[in-house]
Amino acid sequence: MLNAIRNLGILKIIQEFPENFTFEALESVDEFLKQRELAIQKGVYGKLQFELIDDEEVGVFSINNNKISFKIKNKVDDTSQYIFRKTPGSQAAYISPTWKAAKSNKKLKSTIEYFKQYVNKEETPKKNKCIFSKFIRVFESKSIIVEQDGKIKKKDFWSIYDKKKKSGNNKKGLNVFTIEIDGRYPGQIKEVLDYSLKQIAGGFYSTSGIEPVAGKCSICNYDDKLYPNVLSGTGINIANIDKPGFFPGTLKEFSFKAFPICATCAEILFVAKSHVFSQFIQSISGHQALIIPHLVQSDDKGGALEIIQYALNLLKKDVSVAKGAEAGIIEDIADNKGVATVSFLFGEVGGQSVQNIRKFLPDILPSRLSEIANAIHEINRPHNDYPQNHPWQLQRDPLNGQLQIIRNVLGMAKYVKPQQGRRKPFKASAVDTLDLLESIFMKKIFSLKILISEFSAKLSYDFLGSLSDEKKRSIYVIRDNIASMIYLLKFLDKLEVIKMTDNINLVAKYLEGREGLKPLNKFLSEEATGLDNTEKQYTFLVGLLFGKLIAFQQAKKVSNNALRWLKGLEIGAQDLMEIFVKTKEKLHSYSFQRPAWSEEMKGVAETIGALGSQIGSNWTISRKEIPYYFCLGQSLSGYYLPSKSDDNRLENNIEGGK
Repeated sequence: MLNAIRNLGILKIIQEFPENFTFEALESVDEFLKQRELAIQKGVYGKLQFELIDDEEVGVFSINNNKISFKIKNKVDDTSQYIFRKTPGSQAAYISPTWKAAKSNKKLKSTIEYFKQYVNKEETPKKNKCIFSKFIRVFESKSIIVEQDGKIKKKDFWSIYDKKKKSGNNKKGLNVFTIEIDGRYPGQIKEVLDYSLKQIAGGFYSTSGIEPVAGKCSICNYDDKLYPNVLSGTGINIANIDKPGFFPGTLKEFSFKAFPICATCAEILFVAKSHVFSQFIQSISGHQALIIPHLVQSDDKGGALEIIQYALNLLKKDVSVAKGAEAGIIEDIADNKGVATVSFLFGEVGGQSVQNIRKFLPDILPSRLSEIANAIHEINRPHNDYPQNHPWQLQRDPLNGQLQIIRNVLGMAKYVKPQQGRRKPFKASAVDTLDLLESIFMKKIFSLKILISEFSAKLSYDFLGSLSDEKKRSIYVIRDNIASMIYLLKFLDKLEVIKMTDNINLVAKYLEGREGLKPLNKFLSEEATGLDNTEKQYTFLVGLLFGKLIAFQQAKKVSNNALRWLKGLEIGAQDLMEIFVKTKEKLHSYSFQRPAWSEEMKGVAETIGALGSQIGSNWTISRKEIPYYFCLGQSLSGYYLPSKSDDNRLENNIEGGK
């Protein structure tokens, strides 16, 4: 993976400096070093080694001859001219006279002291001493010209800085400050640029008390000085190091054994992280993911760079527009002929540092991505064929390339902190959605039993949360959840992540001959999957009949008192049998004027009774699974036990409150 990131960095360097870097830099370490040295001599190499400045305005202290002044200026287009890198420690010095506002001035004072030490060193070139002495003069000046309240005044450096910087008392203050000499920013002064580049390796990639060691770089395999803290220093903290210079479970003196990396590779990794990664970030199932392409290497030396850059640019475009597409980035990557494999890095990848890595999926083949994309299309297709009154007909396609359905069904990621002041959203306890994504992308088996149990927990949680809302909301919550769960199971089954047993219709003999139950019989014989034993079909049918009762109560706007029987969907086998008995009794109580039972309802009730006699006490499904199969039936009650407008049935016989 690090080698793939290194290649992305080199490609960005070639793209940025086409007159200084060629395709050979991608294939040869010696050639890259040669081209790097020439670029440094020309003063252009450092452009990509510094962090971008987003602020629109910058506080600029200027020294021209003996005159020092302060002005607020619009940021320049090329913010590398400022030479800014965040410090590796709370009291570490900045690598140049460009800094960001902070509550404490410790970092800035450390920088001033470091500049003084540099000036006082005998080996420091005379020209460098002159330049850095001017920086020091600015910091120590007590007569800086500044405009305040429409008047020109002279103030000392610290009073101006403290007044202008952004702080708790000055929300609109400046965040970035720099010093220019004779109209030139730090990055436009070669001596400052060279100095800053040299500070990076020692300040960001080393750790206190440990000197670089000679050896082979773990990325480029080149003999050079190796640094232990490169990943944290470049902001690619895939090792989840708590802080720079801290190596969990490893003595500091052996830290080189973890990720021994040379300074040149560190520079390249930083380029990839700072200037490329933002174009390859995608949300997948509610998780931030960094997509790392491993590009196909071409034997055509002349056209290789063009081929690779085309593939890379196409991928950038695909990521940026994937949000609205059906199969999105997954299908786009699969179709990109310049991509050999893809790795997914899940964690905090969108900020200044890549950190808190929670899952890494390496070297996923485009062929697997094609399978995923095809499964998305195949599951969405029958969804669009359902009639409008079908409970599984959603407002939009259930599946997309961001796999948002997993987030919808299994809830918020465990590590996400919910907002305060409202009911906490559901979080799966037995299923880690990152593990499920690993099974999807890496084609691994996942436990269907655990998924069904988690579905039941989600149904129970959302059902309880809906009881205080409108009367109909509880039913809609169940219906919408079940629809998404069904599509997710079909998707996973298609990808061979789970195995959904083809349904065996165990009740056909009870349903055959009943004209109104033909659609239900066909569903159980041809469409339903996973209802593969007597207990599951019993649970499904009880839910179906119960759903009809609730629909009647809602039609007449009477109390949905039957919902209390569900005990928040914490129901077992005995509860299920009691619900069936109570449902029949309630329907009978509503039949005081005319028969409440349709022939279809009678057929379902008789079938439930027959199945119950077969099962007896031999239940094989757990309390954690029953709610899902019950709600599956309930969600389909309106479709397979529909009301008929010309039939004077229960809807016309219920009287208020009964």
